[in-house]
Amino acid sequence: MNTWLVIGVLFGSVSLVGILTLLFESFFSRIKQYVTTIGVSFVLSLICIHILPELFANPKLSSIDNSNLGVYLLVGFLIQIILELFSRGIEHGHVHGHEHDHEGGLEITKKIIYTLFFGLCVHAFIEGIPLFILEETHHHGHTHAHASQGAFSTVFFWAIVSHKIPVAIVLMLFFISAKIKKSTTLILFFTFAFMTPLGGLTGTFLQDQNWFDSLSVNLLAITSGMLLHITTLLIFEEYHNNKDKVKNIFLIIGGILLGLIIFS
Repeated sequence: MNTWLVIGVLFGSVSLVGILTLLFESFFSRIKQYVTTIGVSFVLSLICIHILPELFANPKLSSIDNSNLGVYLLVGFLIQIILELFSRGIEHGHVHGHEHDHEGGLEITKKIIYTLFFGLCVHAFIEGIPLFILEETHHHGHTHAHASQGAFSTVFFWAIVSHKIPVAIVLMLFFISAKIKKSTTLILFFTFAFMTPLGGLTGTFLQDQNWFDSLSVNLLAITSGMLLHITTLLIFEEYHNNKDKVKNIFLIIGGILLGLIIFS
């Protein structure tokens, strides 16, 4: 896929979902849980059947000490925990404390809005960096990724898109509930929509630097660790929701099967 096409799809899909959420708030409020659970389960299946196998099978690892890849996965996991101190967990489908704001749990202030926005943008930027440092090759009918200039992984791209769509819904609903000006809402939202493409463009620049060559696979491991934290945490949260436990189990299974069917 063309670099600018990828950027256009990423920015356009997130922007479109945000605008539709703004126009049809009640509808997206009702489907938010379903979209989030299915989307995150779908991403988890891609991480398990493609992204992690591609990461450890990467030909570039023949010249890199791959014994530390697990460490970099954990680093990504920890980075996401730190970012959620700012973003309040919006990456995995809800804002911590926001669901109780009418009961005195969370008063939405400008500080909360902008710290949440900061954490989410940093997350979006980091996960976009590996987008164009991957190249598709085929081995025994499966897609495997290796670092290469001007390259791109379709599976990783769709994992990011599937992750971004529910986040876009939750973020726009949060902005609406915060009752900030519509112009400010749109500026903040479109800035967020551009952060992952900006990360991808930054990665494209960095891959031309000699010092970055040995770090590209490790960066993908960090990003995978961040996604792994988000997906597993949300699935555990949804599974232990006694109110809709059976429904959530079916949604989780559906999302995983969808990933298996499309990308196996």
